[in-house]
Amino acid sequence: MKKVSIIMPAYNCGGLIGQTISSILAQTYSNFELLIVDDGSIDDTQSVIKSFHDERIKYFHQENHGGPSKARNKGISEATGEYIFIFDSDDLMRIRKIELSVQAMEQHADADILFTRFSLIDENNNTLRPDYLKEYFTLANLIKTQEIDNKAYFIKANDLFPAVVKSNFIGTSSVMLRSAVLTESDRFDESLKNADDRLFWLKFSSKHNGIFLNVILHDYRVVNSGITGQGMLKKGPNKISALEKAKAYCSETTLVALLDKEISNNYLAMSRESKNKRDAKLQRLYAIKSIHHCPNYKAVKLFISSWLYRV
Repeated sequence: MKKVSIIMPAYNCGGLIGQTISSILAQTYSNFELLIVDDGSIDDTQSVIKSFHDERIKYFHQENHGGPSKARNKGISEATGEYIFIFDSDDLMRIRKIELSVQAMEQHADADILFTRFSLIDENNNTLRPDYLKEYFTLANLIKTQEIDNKAYFIKANDLFPAVVKSNFIGTSSVMLRSAVLTESDRFDESLKNADDRLFWLKFSSKHNGIFLNVILHDYRVVNSGITGQGMLKKGPNKISALEKAKAYCSETTLVALLDKEISNNYLAMSRESKNKRDAKLQRLYAIKSIHHCPNYKAVKLFISSWLYRV
């Protein structure tokens, strides 16, 4: 049974991290280490973690960075397992997640990243979307490629990367990486407070084959106080920065154009949000940026309407 490292960044999650840890300790696969990197929490996160008396749990504390990237990198540097899971502190593992993920990766030695389906839950564990990826048609088209068995699909890097450019269907807590292939450059971008995971998947998938395990193996929790609950004006700049940086891994102009289109859509969303806040200047600015990256009628309408009301 190969050793697995689970990397979990944590920040002010005392109310939920106990459930997350319990879901990991209940796994059918037992040979793992859980590396929890506390990013300067000021609530009871540390005491909740230390209430679990299991030698597989390793706790690290660092000064607050303001995002999960530095904590994830710390976990990678401390990991000793042959496989690395990235898992958020408020999500829940299904009981066979590790077992089935390792099993799938072992069956295909030329795949270095694995990701799965997952559900969406709220703060009270109510299911919001039973299959979060059901409407991701880019993924549906992608898995029409080679099939390993009835649950796992092998995807070559030259197919995976363009798909990840088109759509962000890789859930952070669904990911398992083969640690032997990780280099010093395979780290999360610490200049980003969010979207560092998307940039990592883009960079990694540009040079590594992957496996999509067609099973729901974790519950992704949406918390209004977290990044997921933030508006585009707050999280948009980092998302756009990640997409701009991803251009460095694009060898085809068509892929760069796809990234520009997504950047344009992000600016469009920021312009709309500015309109809702009745900030005409920002509405106009982001509409122009949207048009610059990919001319579109919706941004033109937002630009024009920004002149039609007073703040």
